[in-house]
Amino acid sequence: MAMVSPSILAADLSCISSELKKVKNADFLHIDVMDGVFVPNITFGTPLMETLARLDTPPLDVHLMIVDASRYAEQYVELGASIVTVHAEAVTHLHRLVTRIKEKGARAFVSINPHPPVSSLEEILPVVDGVLVMTVNPGFTAQEFIDSASEKIKKLDVVRNQTGLGFSIAVDGGVTLDNAGVLVSDGADILVMGAAVFRDDSPEEVISKIKELRR
Repeated sequence: MAMVSPSILAADLSCISSELKKVKNADFLHIDVMDGVFVPNITFGTPLMETLARLDTPPLDVHLMIVDASRYAEQYVELGASIVTVHAEAVTHLHRLVTRIKEKGARAFVSINPHPPVSSLEEILPVVDGVLVMTVNPGFTAQEFIDSASEKIKKLDVVRNQTGLGFSIAVDGGVTLDNAGVLVSDGADILVMGAAVFRDDSPEEVISKIKELRR
């Protein structure tokens, strides 16, 4: 069964409590942390995490799209993150950081952008809890899905099956009800969805349909 992680980047933050009610049946709530350096946008920091800690939310899925993620990853775990995703390109000592995130009690994911090959993750796959496949160039919500990213999902699924590794495969960017079934069939376990959930007339129904998808 597929899991869904609605991205709060697409929510109306002027009424965050009511927006969260729309996604109360989601598996996770995706938090995009951007610094305007690693990606061309600036979004959320620790104040949002502190706010969410006071509200009723699904488990928090934090995606650090920042340089020097090692400085901040543990702080996000301490603020309540259930998943912390970092980009391999933004971390000098990736194995060390992944280990620290897990020791703190969160699941550690590593993200792969559209351009690097799956083989670039070969050495870290035995250590991580999941891989987040970026199906758009990170930085903004409501971008068009990059079709070639589907091959990454398939390759990661093959690696997982051949090695017996238990990492999850998440997908982020341009995910909609129209392509969700194919992505799950390719091997995706967690679908990050922004506009397709928060800007739909019936977000609860979208989430329910995603959670019904099976390979």
